[in-house]
Amino acid sequence: MRVDKVIWRAALFTLAAITALFALMLLVLCFLFPWTMMQVTYNLGMERSCIRNGKRAYNMSDEVYYIAFATDVAISEGEYERVVECGEMFLSDAEFDSYCAKHNEELPEGVGVTYDQYVYAQVSLAKYRLGDKEGAVLTAFDSLDESFPKNNAVVAVLVTALGEEDDETVAMIREKMANVQSTYSEADQTYFSEILDLARNA
Repeated sequence: MRVDKVIWRAALFTLAAITALFALMLLVLCFLFPWTMMQVTYNLGMERSCIRNGKRAYNMSDEVYYIAFATDVAISEGEYERVVECGEMFLSDAEFDSYCAKHNEELPEGVGVTYDQYVYAQVSLAKYRLGDKEGAVLTAFDSLDESFPKNNAVVAVLVTALGEEDDETVAMIREKMANVQSTYSEADQTYFSEILDLARNA
């Protein structure tokens, strides 16, 4: 009986040591190789860990791909706080425009929105869902430069606000649109006017 207890105790100690070693190895990988762990945790369905590792990989390497990946995962999971956190890091990266331009080239024909507008829209809508309506509108308008593309972030927030019967946000969008309508091309102006009429008639 004593021999059996000794054997079981040795087996349990061995198992505990292996488990501790495995946990330590995972911690080391997380801190030293977050880019590897980002993919590993994503493949295992551990989305929140994937997002954390993506942010850590980005902070360590400054490679835009990692924060873009973390943002996309947060969007797909509907994690609004993480969408805002990762998305704002992604939007402020110096390589955001060039990264999106490459991504846009790979989009299937007929897709009605560019990748950059998609990201701006998702970050804006995440802010909106978290109650930051003014921040949502400002982020959406930040997506506009000298054009007013189809299905842009402003339209996404406006349609959502209309669906929520949110007159306050619609009024904010209507006012800002009225102040920026003079710089667009004729093609953009037509679409712009349609959206502005939608806001005015709400």
